[in-house]
Amino acid sequence: IEQYSENQCFVSFKDHKDNFFSNPKCRLINPAKSSMGQVSKSILERVVLEIRANTGVNQWKSTSEVLNWFGTIKNMKKARFIKFDIVEFYPSISSGLLDRALSFAESVTELSVDEKEIIKLTKKSFLFNGGQCWIKKSDVNFDVTMGSLDGAETSELVGVYLLNKLSTIIPLESLGLYRDDGLAIIERADGPKLDRIRKKLHHMFQQEGLRITVEMRDGSVGCLGVVLSLRDGSCRPCRGPGGAPLCIGAGSGHPPGIIGSVPGVISGRLGSVSGTGARD
Repeated sequence: IEQYSENQCFVSFKDHKDNFFSNPKCRLINPAKSSMGQVSKSILERVVLEIRANTGVNQWKSTSEVLNWFGTIKNMKKARFIKFDIVEFYPSISSGLLDRALSFAESVTELSVDEKEIIKLTKKSFLFNGGQCWIKKSDVNFDVTMGSLDGAETSELVGVYLLNKLSTIIPLESLGLYRDDGLAIIERADGPKLDRIRKKLHHMFQQEGLRITVEMRDGSVGCLGVVLSLRDGSCRPCRGPGGAPLCIGAGSGHPPGIIGSVPGVISGRLGSVSGTGARD
């Protein structure tokens, strides 16, 4: 019998956004998990891993993967960045979009009927607040919730499906996605070419019921905590406007082991995300 944990829902404010004070946004976190979510998570992890291996799409999981991709790019000085963000990605994933992503997965790897049913079953969500249970007013009780056991893996499945479709607009090797953030490098990019690509991106995502914001960047761009530069092929740690590095003090109340490890951790991080390597 399918069971749900009756955990209290909550919201988190997106106060990291530049226009937060004039246009505050929040995300709903629903930790009421389906007991089948762990099974779905396991299935999706296998499927997504096999799709990445079989198609060669760049779905990044860490900063190091972004840097490895960036290191393969040639002709940087004649290129420009396109950065895009999928607006409200999780709640915008519809039943139809998931079905299309599952059909794509079937064409690339093994996925049984039972496995598909398990994945779709876990998208029935219930919201618990103040001891009361709430469900959607619409006829279709479907939701990819933040806080569910397989929410991240579901978004990754949709992500590899979208990357495969995007390869008809931008070459596969020049494009990557981390969750809802995409980055591409366009060679020999003049204004008209970039505008055509921008329009095609908006149209493709609209076909899938999604909205995106798109930015064209010259020279450098921030991605996953690093700044990538097309001018000289370098990378460096990303720092926010007016942001100064902050570390715990030697006299803080943290355990001695934590304090003692800080210099090595900082040195390792700076070393891993900094470098030069100009490429023509």
